Amino acid sequence: MKLLAATIIGLLLLTGLPFAGDWHTAGSLDCRECHLQHGSNQRDPTVEGAYSFLLRKSSINELCMSCHDGTDPTAPDVMAPTPMYSSTPSEESAAGALLFPGILNPNGHTIGIALSIPLQQVPAQKELTCVSCHSAHGNGNYRNLVTDPAGTGANLEIVLGTNVFVENRPDIPPTSSGSIAAYNRDNVGYVSGMSEWCVTCHDQLSTNSFASAPAHFNAHPSNEALDAYPADGHTDPAHWVAGTGEGFAAIGQSVASPRVPFLAPGATDFPTSRAATATSRVACLSCHKAHGSNYRKGMVWPYLEENDNTLAGCQQCHNK
Repeated sequence: MKLLAATIIGLLLLTGLPFAGDWHTAGSLDCRECHLQHGSNQRDPTVEGAYSFLLRKSSINELCMSCHDGTDPTAPDVMAPTPMYSSTPSEESAAGALLFPGILNPNGHTIGIALSIPLQQVPAQKELTCVSCHSAHGNGNYRNLVTDPAGTGANLEIVLGTNVFVENRPDIPPTSSGSIAAYNRDNVGYVSGMSEWCVTCHDQLSTNSFASAPAHFNAHPSNEALDAYPADGHTDPAHWVAGTGEGFAAIGQSVASPRVPFLAPGATDFPTSRAATATSRVACLSCHKAHGSNYRKGMVWPYLEENDNTLAGCQQCHNK
């Protein structure tokens, strides 16, 4: 109990530090949002407990979702559907959305059910929780992403101002408008490190599989620049940079999608991280949402739905 008390006091002292992470850290860390002091219901009608680790809810997922299921208008909503972002141009969050714990999600990651990890060299099962990917008490990473998601001893840094840029930070204390501005898709520009983070679990994709000419790869590569192979015309960097015509959302186009996310190596600020160039790089998040989307496999566009927009994302880079 003395150690716990010292830990809580230490965390409270940390709240005076500069805002270093995204949330639940430094100036935005409030122990009382998640923990009870004595582990009893303390005459609080919202708590049925006592629960392990003095949590206010019976499990990590339930605790996180008690704020992030859309019922708190000031907290980013991570449960599908996410109407809080409907006023933004993209109408969605950067990471997409999950389904409630215990429900199999064909459109993204499933939480609360033990499943085989896809695209892993050594077959394994894992039951994902919110803290499988996010640090509960915050860290220095973007979105508090854990530094070792696969438990391999990695120390992966995804740092704001280096690997990722944002234009708007969430308000402290949180507000609905601040969360919408901070977590919507158009507020994020990616530079590097995102694919490396994903492939710690999906390690079959940790290296690009090279092929013989005229093809360069046996499967779709990651971290490759659009203009890496200018002689063969597999990609169309000029079409990508222009952002109009096949694949892009434009009047009169039957095959259309908002510009897919990309890496901008060398970006030094938010505007340069969002500027499409011939050296833009494809990454895991170019095609998939981190949480999930409206489409199968968490795709950014309906690649597996077989409709007019099936090839939209492909056409943005390849224009065939």
